[in-house]
Amino acid sequence: MGISSKVVANKLADIFTELKNSDYLANPFFRISKATPEQMRKYQYINSKSSRITVLIHLLIAIPINIGKIFIYLFFSFIFFNQYRVYNYATNKSEILFLSHAIGENITKTDGDQFFALMPENLQKKSKKVSILYTNHSLFGYYKNNNSLKTKGISIERHLIPKFLKPLENIDYLKLTIPASMKCLFYGLKKLLSNPIESTLLIKSSLFFYSRSTYSNYLVGQRVKEFCMKNNIEILVMTFEGHSYEQYIIEKIYKSNPKISIVLYQHSPIVTDHFGVQNFLKVNTRDLRILTTGIAYERMFKSISNIPKYHILGSNKAISNFVEDHTISQKQILFAPEGTAFATIKFLKLMNYLCQMDRKLLFSIRLHPNLKRNFIVFLFIKRLNLKGNFLLSNNLLHEDLKKSKFVFYRSSAVGIEALMSNAVPVYYNSSTELGLNVLGKYSEFIPVVTNYTDTLNYIRTASTNISKEMRRSISNEIFTEIDYEKLSLILKN
Repeated sequence: MGISSKVVANKLADIFTELKNSDYLANPFFRISKATPEQMRKYQYINSKSSRITVLIHLLIAIPINIGKIFIYLFFSFIFFNQYRVYNYATNKSEILFLSHAIGENITKTDGDQFFALMPENLQKKSKKVSILYTNHSLFGYYKNNNSLKTKGISIERHLIPKFLKPLENIDYLKLTIPASMKCLFYGLKKLLSNPIESTLLIKSSLFFYSRSTYSNYLVGQRVKEFCMKNNIEILVMTFEGHSYEQYIIEKIYKSNPKISIVLYQHSPIVTDHFGVQNFLKVNTRDLRILTTGIAYERMFKSISNIPKYHILGSNKAISNFVEDHTISQKQILFAPEGTAFATIKFLKLMNYLCQMDRKLLFSIRLHPNLKRNFIVFLFIKRLNLKGNFLLSNNLLHEDLKKSKFVFYRSSAVGIEALMSNAVPVYYNSSTELGLNVLGKYSEFIPVVTNYTDTLNYIRTASTNISKEMRRSISNEIFTEIDYEKLSLILKN
């Protein structure tokens, strides 16, 4: 049996403590946010019998590649420098800054924000001066995406962060990455014989200082810090998912202006294997305010640390009334993967098997709005479309829930939202990844299946049902209706 994801996450936390430099959190290698297969892939070599040899080979190969990356970053800094002509903003003395994300439907939707709902708009109505910075997830289409964001409304200033640093800022980036990389490499080689696990992690981390993700974290940190300083920002609001950039930005802001209040909003479900959230709370010493979607997460966070001030704010995913329709004769089986190609393909493979094994049932999939469809996803859907019992849903969620007998989920919030319908939420994943279940705390009520055969048998024979009272109770613990008046009071204090 290999080293578990929890052990790897704790080893990384110990290494980071030993390094004693918060600037190193620009490198996301040190923080496993959530132990999904996608995130854990870069640590797979740890379980190899020749992990030390493997990582040394990677080191030799990576040296010329990383030198090339540095020149590429510098080259594109000049190529895309014109984005800063659009980005440059007049100093408007904003009081509150939200850091959101220009991804998927959040670019095009006109009513609110995918992550913060209508928080910015409600604060603006309270005569607060609000601005939103958006992280940039697209290499091309900057001007189009920027214009789409600005059409959301003129009362709130919205700015899309350019894709690359300003040319001269690359010097500061290298001043951080080269010494940090060398320090990690030195420590790694020093522990090569005495502590092989920490050694391989340190050496690998030294290579990740030149990764695109490290560069992006550093870039976002620079833009947030710059915006806060030029606009005399009083409150910075960010999402809270345990990513390394969250703590990196917090430390960066406190160093430049400790008077700025930091507010973190836990907008998405937190699972057992959300190691980034746990490790953040364990090491945090700052007086932060953390807003949660429900009492379940407030309790969870308080059990780890009492240093932050916690407030139950609620979520726009909360459903107040049961979604049901008894007139639909044929019930569909709904699948709701997260917004990654890996999770989507895993569900599509399962659906391919089920469609073949039971042609009387209708199998429908809701693709995550932030999913970037790759060629494999496209081929799977095209192949499944040839089957008479497969459906790619374009419905609103409540319409899908009305039609569904079961809702298969992994870490998607749809699994929680299904509680307020007649559909039975069913967790599907391998037996080694039960810590990704968004309803894991309630596993005695929520079915779990771990392979194709068990899934098919469950669909055919399941009689499990959860009472409406239990459904409502669980749902309200996780997602309460968002209270915008409470938000104003929290920020005021």
